[in-house]
Amino acid sequence: MPVARSNIAVSDEIAGRLSKIAEKEGKTSYSFANECLDEALSICEHGGSPDEIYSAWVMNRIGKDVGALQWIGRNVMEKLAAESLRSEGQKFLQIWFDAGFNFGVYLQICYPTVEDVVELISRLKQSFNVGRVDLVEEDSSGLRGEESSRVFTLTVVSSFSAELLKVLSEYWRGLLSAYGLSVLESTIGSGSVKIRFIFRGKLMKADPASLK
Repeated sequence: MPVARSNIAVSDEIAGRLSKIAEKEGKTSYSFANECLDEALSICEHGGSPDEIYSAWVMNRIGKDVGALQWIGRNVMEKLAAESLRSEGQKFLQIWFDAGFNFGVYLQICYPTVEDVVELISRLKQSFNVGRVDLVEEDSSGLRGEESSRVFTLTVVSSFSAELLKVLSEYWRGLLSAYGLSVLESTIGSGSVKIRFIFRGKLMKADPASLK
């Protein structure tokens, strides 16, 4: 089947990246560009958009690294959270906090600073199935005695049950504690979570054996 060739203008920066990666993969720039465009167009043809590609890849890559289970519905998770909180609430919450902490230590491999995590969450917004997730730095000038510290706020707007959000909040607290963030105050209810953290500039470390 004959191949129709067209000239498509791209920026010098993109052309340079394309050429570099194509050479690394042992492909021509032409074939590698077609491969990339074919995948991107397939996503668009099924109702997706190009800005979903990177975030979906990151979520999938992280999921594989930590052995995350996929395709488990929210109904199962909500029932599990509600039942576990009724029977062994504090123990169950501690399990989630510890899991979040260990995941935070894992993230430090590729995302070593708090700023990296803020940027990561911003780029992955469309891939969080819990709802809208924001982690932003706020003005900390009003904190007495903490002039050199920084304040971050995690906000989640979700249709998940209050019990499941409570459990997930412990996970996020654990994750961010690995980056040295301590909770100032938190509000957790049905449909929303807001947790303010203070950062004093020291990352935490975990025993590598605990990550297995």
